[in-house]
Amino acid sequence: MTTAAEASGTRTIPARRTTMRARNAKYGFAFIAPFIALYLVFVLWPVVQAVWMSFHDWDLLNGNDGFIGLENYVTMLWGENLQWNMTHLLVWRVLLVLAAFAILIPAIMRRRIGGWGIASVLGLVGIAFALGFHPGPNGYWFDPTFWVSLQNTLLFTAVSTPLIAGLGLLMALALQGQRRGTALYQMAFFLPYILPVSVVTLIWAYFLSPNQGLLAELLGFFGIEPIAWLSDPSVAMLAIVMTTTWWTVGFNLVLFAAGLQDVDQSLYEAASLDGAGRWRKFTSVTLPGIQHVLLLVLVMQVIASFQVFGQINIMTGGGPGTSTMVLIKHVYDSGFRDFDLGYASAVSLFLFVLMLIVSLVQMRFLGKDNTK
Repeated sequence: MTTAAEASGTRTIPARRTTMRARNAKYGFAFIAPFIALYLVFVLWPVVQAVWMSFHDWDLLNGNDGFIGLENYVTMLWGENLQWNMTHLLVWRVLLVLAAFAILIPAIMRRRIGGWGIASVLGLVGIAFALGFHPGPNGYWFDPTFWVSLQNTLLFTAVSTPLIAGLGLLMALALQGQRRGTALYQMAFFLPYILPVSVVTLIWAYFLSPNQGLLAELLGFFGIEPIAWLSDPSVAMLAIVMTTTWWTVGFNLVLFAAGLQDVDQSLYEAASLDGAGRWRKFTSVTLPGIQHVLLLVLVMQVIASFQVFGQINIMTGGGPGTSTMVLIKHVYDSGFRDFDLGYASAVSLFLFVLMLIVSLVQMRFLGKDNTK
């Protein structure tokens, strides 16, 4: 039979554990309280304030001039005498529909499609449908600069993200292993990343100068006429991409190099015994081994590309014309040049939602654990 002392002991042990957990939780909250306070003040509160300002006519100098509802969003997304046409932006719309089918068909074959899959398919089809709208005869967008800046932002992101991430991975693979000078090369490639944007743009503005730049001298050696990289609308965005790649690829190199060190070397030995070649080892061992690092790099790079501003603001100012105008530059001009903080907040929230959707899609489809 159980004695009274034993019974009381069995009752006090859970109580002691509960008390210890409560005490540990209290200490844990005490440690993270300063971070939570700073996060609320400097991150969440500005977001809430931006949402509030986007529904108002908010002047930079005079403050709130009154509630206007969705007028800022209508100005941003709509226009006068718009019409829908099947052939407008046909190539982009076909690509979006094909991407929707690429998600839908495998799910149908597996006879299983989740909420994420349905939302992704409907979202891609919805975007493809929305791209059919355009101004008709005597029509116009209320803010044509917004659509130009959105197109340029998407173009810059689509070009720079795979280039910077892919080049960083290739450089990490080339430096993989216990080779002499590996740490020195990694440090040399990483050094540009610690430079401020003003220094980077100064270096590349001089390098790309058609009159006295080093690139012009190099091209002239091969009999090629100098190119006005920063004043030619056809190549200005390419110059920004090259500058950004040189500036940031070293950071991705370091991340990939750290990820490659965690890949089990015995897997490569087993793959060699099975007769696998380099490509097979890369696809079957390396990529699954660095999957989480690859996801981290892609998400961070997409967010950084969507927020490109400094190099464009200093090197081209959004020009020539609007060839390098991007969303962050448009937000800056709307808020601090035109003094319209309400409209700038609406555009910045649109960019925030766009980055959030793209990041969630990346995490959903690239974040699957294929190593199990």
